[in-house]
Amino acid sequence: MEALAELRAVTEGVTYGELATLRRRLWADEEDAYRWFGQYLPAPEHRDAIEAGFEERVKAALCHDGDLRRWTDRLRAEIEPVLPLARLLARYPALDYPVIAPNVAAWRVLARFGGVFEVDHGWAAVPDLPSAVATTRDAVTALGEALRAEAPAEIFAARGFSLTDEELVRWLAHCGYRVTETELHQPRRALHRAVERISPGKRTTRGPTATDLAADLLTQAGKPLHLDELLRRMDRQYSRGPLYNRLNADSRFVRVAPSTFALESWHIEPYAEPGGSSTENAVRLIETEGRPLHLDEIRARLARPITREGLRNALNATNRLVRVAPSTYDVRRSG
Repeated sequence: MEALAELRAVTEGVTYGELATLRRRLWADEEDAYRWFGQYLPAPEHRDAIEAGFEERVKAALCHDGDLRRWTDRLRAEIEPVLPLARLLARYPALDYPVIAPNVAAWRVLARFGGVFEVDHGWAAVPDLPSAVATTRDAVTALGEALRAEAPAEIFAARGFSLTDEELVRWLAHCGYRVTETELHQPRRALHRAVERISPGKRTTRGPTATDLAADLLTQAGKPLHLDELLRRMDRQYSRGPLYNRLNADSRFVRVAPSTFALESWHIEPYAEPGGSSTENAVRLIETEGRPLHLDEIRARLARPITREGLRNALNATNRLVRVAPSTYDVRRSG
């Protein structure tokens, strides 16, 4: 392969002493690997110069208009924003080919000194892992701000993610979200955080969340249930107040009586509290001002407290309001 030949022209002259220094970055994901190199370490004043010189030579080769540059450009385009390293290596076996004796694979040189992509925790990302995580969180935010509930898989596909369902579930877990493969294809407005803020003694990153359990219980009952009845039927203990807030904030549920919840899919009329619901009060505020209002401005002026996510879900769920800008709402006009 010509691309590898261009890379080996740079790497094959690396000595054991130089490799002892380069190992710090080549095996950045394996801190305890290759300790035997320690006996070959050069003097400290030479180490930074060795790394800088090697990086300069690798990047110069990547800038040259040849097979190596075209190959790495193709790799970037296929990875962006993120792919499992195992899948990348399976698709491009040449990446695992040793380019420095005895067994330094090409991907380690390209990732650690070429800046072609970044590898960490089994993921390859372009330009790096923090950027891929930021893109993921932007997609989750867009899910919550969409004019209608959408399937997360569609949101991520639109942003360039080419992960399988299983891979996307693992990647979202890496980013701090918990979702099942089934939920990826169900319209929703939010993803669960990996650490639930319910009953600290029962926090877990495995198994269903408290809201998932509540949804299952309502499905089995086939009718609305009071919060206390939900708590009684759950197989684990949860704090009443936090669970109440989570059910109010989750678009799968609707409150149909004081502390009594139903599934939104049942299309039961929401409970109208004395003095009006948060949605009704938001409509009145917008009509009084005669202009669109931002979510935070509405929340600050409501008489009763409500979580930001809970208010967002309520405003997104009603057909009386329309989002005219990010987190900004106006009354929907007839005609």
